[in-house]
Amino acid sequence: MKAPDFTLNAVFPTGNWQPVTLSSYAAAGRATVLVFYPLDFSPTCSNHVPAFSRLAADFDDLGADVLCVSRDSVYTHRAWSRELGLQVPLLSDMTLSAAQLYGADCPERGQTYRATFVIGADGKIRFAHREEDSTELTLSAEQLLTALPGLLSGLQARRAPSHHRPWFFFTLCCSDVTHPA
Repeated sequence: MKAPDFTLNAVFPTGNWQPVTLSSYAAAGRATVLVFYPLDFSPTCSNHVPAFSRLAADFDDLGADVLCVSRDSVYTHRAWSRELGLQVPLLSDMTLSAAQLYGADCPERGQTYRATFVIGADGKIRFAHREEDSTELTLSAEQLLTALPGLLSGLQARRAPSHHRPWFFFTLCCSDVTHPA
């Protein structure tokens, strides 16, 4: 499936911000790890997003850029990024328009679900995972990094068995990738 495109303001590790268009990464031959998270400064997000930040160079070595998205403003993103020393761009989706394109919006709470997508350099979604409970983390940055080479090499993804809790969860056809029960 072709990844829905969007343009949002992104805060970079330097503290500067500018508009970023998702499709520009595929146009440059890069894969994208798109991480939606509920809110800056929240306890779970303050662990989840820094984990992707710590592994940003490893994702880069595999040809993928990490983009993290929440409904927070660029000002809030800049303060949070500086406080935590984040090394990944934080995209501001204040209207939840990008989250809605990916089924990651939770308008009744005014925020996004925690969701992760891998978009190949061909612009197609290769992997998708969404948490129903924003305090849960059943997919870590480390697990995704382990699975990424298979996802980007063109292995076919399949839907996980129905007993998995997340509603939208694809898993690799590989035995060396562990997924939480």
